[in-house]
Amino acid sequence: MRMVEQSDVCYSNDKEKRCSVFAGICQSRELFEQYWEKDYELLNDDYIGFEMGVDFGINTYDEDFAVMVLQKKPTDQIDELVKDAEIFDINALKKMYPDGLDRPYNAIIVLDRVIYDGAVREVQNETFGYFRFLGVFDSD
Repeated sequence: MRMVEQSDVCYSNDKEKRCSVFAGICQSRELFEQYWEKDYELLNDDYIGFEMGVDFGINTYDEDFAVMVLQKKPTDQIDELVKDAEIFDINALKKMYPDGLDRPYNAIIVLDRVIYDGAVREVQNETFGYFRFLGVFDSD
């Protein structure tokens, strides 16, 4: 994993209940899991502790408030993609993309209590695939 120092990231609290949503195209479940798996040694040394975090500049996330789902087939239909990841206001996402997403995706990552600023909108990672930030939404 690349060693990148942590930066300032805004996290929401129990009252605010916001989440950051990302979609991706990943070739396998193993790679998908490696993309968001945490390295606690790096985190303890004030480095970003997971590959996705390095790509997007997110220090960490709370595993208890995150949902990562890899669908069997890529789809540009929001309802199909977010199936099993429905912890946020999906209607708000549908308003942003009324005709469906810009391309078919097979991965959805919802980082609840993380308010990502969108500094990096999309990433083409040679190892893990293509990922795109979709937005910050109200969470349940």
